[in-house]
Amino acid sequence: MRVCMLLHKSVANDTRVRREAGALAGAGHEVTIVHLPPPDADPEVPGLPAATVPATLGRGRRRMPHPVRLGIEAARLGLRAGATGPDVVHAHDAAMLLPGMLAARKARAKLVYDSHELATGVPYRRGAWPAVVSGVERLGAPRADAVITVSDGIATRLSERYPLRRPPTVVRNLPDLPPPRAAPAPDLRLELAIGEAPLVLHQGAAAPGRGCEVLLAALGLMPDAHLLFLGAEGGYADRLRSTARGQGLEKRVHMLPPVSPETLLSYTAQADVGVSLLEASCENHRLALPNKLFEYLAAGLPVVVSDLPETGKLVRERGVGWCADPSDPEAVATALRSALAQRGEEGLRERVARAAAELSWERERPRLLSLYEDLASDR
Repeated sequence: MRVCMLLHKSVANDTRVRREAGALAGAGHEVTIVHLPPPDADPEVPGLPAATVPATLGRGRRRMPHPVRLGIEAARLGLRAGATGPDVVHAHDAAMLLPGMLAARKARAKLVYDSHELATGVPYRRGAWPAVVSGVERLGAPRADAVITVSDGIATRLSERYPLRRPPTVVRNLPDLPPPRAAPAPDLRLELAIGEAPLVLHQGAAAPGRGCEVLLAALGLMPDAHLLFLGAEGGYADRLRSTARGQGLEKRVHMLPPVSPETLLSYTAQADVGVSLLEASCENHRLALPNKLFEYLAAGLPVVVSDLPETGKLVRERGVGWCADPSDPEAVATALRSALAQRGEEGLRERVARAAAELSWERERPRLLSLYEDLASDR
């Protein structure tokens, strides 16, 4: 089948979209991705087994009011996707539902809605946007021929909210093992000048609601440990630096910008414990299974996570880490001390290795391919 994926940003660093496109292309489907790369980006995305079609506005886009630009780019995405002649339009996230419906109608194709999060439950949408997102999803999700999402909890919520044509298919954000085109990272301990000191890793964007400031306070209770924010940049990263200075932690708090997907796990593996401290500030956080959790396990790290329904259940069932209240620095510090003290124990290493082998894209990929086999049969 001809599959056209729609994405409201660049596909270059979106590992989920790249993995799904690779799986479908490997199964014999012809995949095209219509996306929004920066206007000056290289049109070729290295290592991507799919054609790409940019829909980004060029000159003058920055002078447009934000809603106007979003509307024009959404229309361009939908029209260009429809022009590829797809059998299936695969819309990534709620922002692509309306363009996806437009493309599917134009091409008389099936529509797949891939919900990377609980769109109606995220905390950063303000003003009229929550109502807009809710309306779009209420309109589009029941019209989709299939719905995909990232956790059982979110799948349950979508089924409760909308009269879907079939139950959602859960395709989790699991990493490739070994990662394709794996690239080595520099020696982090040498680069950060920390020697053999314990290294705690927070991977991915640093942002409000992710327990970053509580993590700094917990570090203050652990005088020998260092903390690395890998992927921290922008204004919130500056705020964390200022907080670390105010607490006298500037020599033990390190920040590095995002790295390529090909290099990521080589960085991750050099830490001692991985942290994911989503706060229970919204329903999306409560039901999330963050990418970083699986990446830590793939790199051989035990984890410390928020004691939330999805993350807590996975960590407890598999015995690969510790759960803590993400609002309590003492609880987080206690969990981190336990993780650092036991990280070398054989039983823990074996459980982490077993979880990494089981929670891999190789085992998750058949869920996506099975759904597409069903869609092909329906045609």
